[in-house]
Amino acid sequence: MKGIDRILLAIGIDNIIEILSSENLKWGDFHTLLLHIFEKKIEGVGPADVMKNYKENRFSATASTDPRALLEIDRMLYEVLPGYFSAIELSPVNPIGANTALTMLDPKVVLSTIRNMEVVGDPSMALAIECAHRRRLIRTTKESLEVHLATSHRVLRLQNFPKGSGLTPHFRAFALTSAARDTTGFNKFELASLSAHIETWLNFLARSSDIGYRAQNISVAISYIGIVEKLISEGRVSREVVINGAKDKAFNLFNVCSIDLPGQIDCASDIPVVHPELETYIRELQFTERQIVDPLRDKYPSVRFYFDLARCSGAGYYSGLCYKLTAQNVVGGKYPLAGGGACDWTRKLLSSKKEHLITGGFGTELFNKLFKETR
Repeated sequence: MKGIDRILLAIGIDNIIEILSSENLKWGDFHTLLLHIFEKKIEGVGPADVMKNYKENRFSATASTDPRALLEIDRMLYEVLPGYFSAIELSPVNPIGANTALTMLDPKVVLSTIRNMEVVGDPSMALAIECAHRRRLIRTTKESLEVHLATSHRVLRLQNFPKGSGLTPHFRAFALTSAARDTTGFNKFELASLSAHIETWLNFLARSSDIGYRAQNISVAISYIGIVEKLISEGRVSREVVINGAKDKAFNLFNVCSIDLPGQIDCASDIPVVHPELETYIRELQFTERQIVDPLRDKYPSVRFYFDLARCSGAGYYSGLCYKLTAQNVVGGKYPLAGGGACDWTRKLLSSKKEHLITGGFGTELFNKLFKETR
């Protein structure tokens, strides 16, 4: 907050933040005020300033990928996509506050604009909002109860990515969402959609050699994010520790919470049910193994499916089952390529606990950079 304190001291109005953020100042008036301020600020901007900003601002740098190669990847992904998915082209922006309203993630990772919008930082979230819009229409038109959407989109994220991760401030990703009201129970819709999303990524990787790529030693880690959320709610570990731990490969959630469970295990049926507070989540993973993981193992025998019980990444984002797909490139580097899971966003958007949503994303630009067959 040192920067804010310095600015407030320079302005000379201690409570200016409270004044501008109060409910008395309507969004429209706030928007008008900001536009006027920006008009004044940019009056002195010249061509030299534009070039200087372009050179120094990491967000305006061009991508290092060939768009023709990305189009080839997108084309193949659309080819392997189940036929019931609708492909759509997203707007570059979301309503402002979408990231904060739907997740517990830091709002500073998305770029907000002065026109009450924010640049899309997660295509899955943008698809989820469209799913909610269509689900609301379905209530009155009595059309098919399920909505399945797919898109390829360039997103912008403001956080600093670690060196060697292959990630950049803006990048292209392929995203899927499946939404419905599950009336059959036993999470039938969620499990079927989760399986369909995972199969889409695996089918693409199996065919990617046709366009000059190779992914090997593929693994899919299945998790239930309710485990870490339960431990947070019981005060066994703080959310801050979990967020920081998600960035540390050496962090072990169960060691921190003094829980005698394996962090990872190949078969959910082998997980000992020795902690009553976690029994519901373990039973859910065991049910998931029987319903979709075992059939996936039979269909993709070269892929390793296992269970990551102590997963921390995704807390505050996913609401239930989730997965992460990792693969190795030709020089031995291992990278997460895809991930997804159950989110409660349509429940929040439609104010209904009966709404179910599965999201998924694949890093197509990362794949293009790191998984070429010859490097």
